[in-house]
Amino acid sequence: MQKLKSFKFSSILSIIKCCLLGIVVTLLGVVIFAVVLKFTDLNTTVISYINDVIKAISIFVMVLCIKKANDDKLLLRSIVGGVLYAVLSFVVFSILNGGFAFNLSLLYDLLFSVIVSAIASVIINIVKRKNA
Repeated sequence: MQKLKSFKFSSILSIIKCCLLGIVVTLLGVVIFAVVLKFTDLNTTVISYINDVIKAISIFVMVLCIKKANDDKLLLRSIVGGVLYAVLSFVVFSILNGGFAFNLSLLYDLLFSVIVSAIASVIINIVKRKNA
């Protein structure tokens, strides 16, 4: 029983570490995109799509990290990571924005993160099988 508890704790800890890596990738992507925006004139609709692409890339990096930490039950771990990523990114960007705003976009981000993390885990498993 003790081994099972420590396994769960270490799994959650590795997922949290990978989520933090995803948040760092997101922050870097947003900063780079902000610099690009300073020198270009993009439409506001394009900006939201590019932000979604930045989030998707960050979630993919997070799932790769989760796979590297533990290959077992990647889909489940990725979905848990997607939920944690959405929560952590909400907290981090709310702090940077100066306030917490609970609205429908939070639900959208949660669903987006879960769906992208599930798709990323399936893609990673398919590539793994082809290379094996």
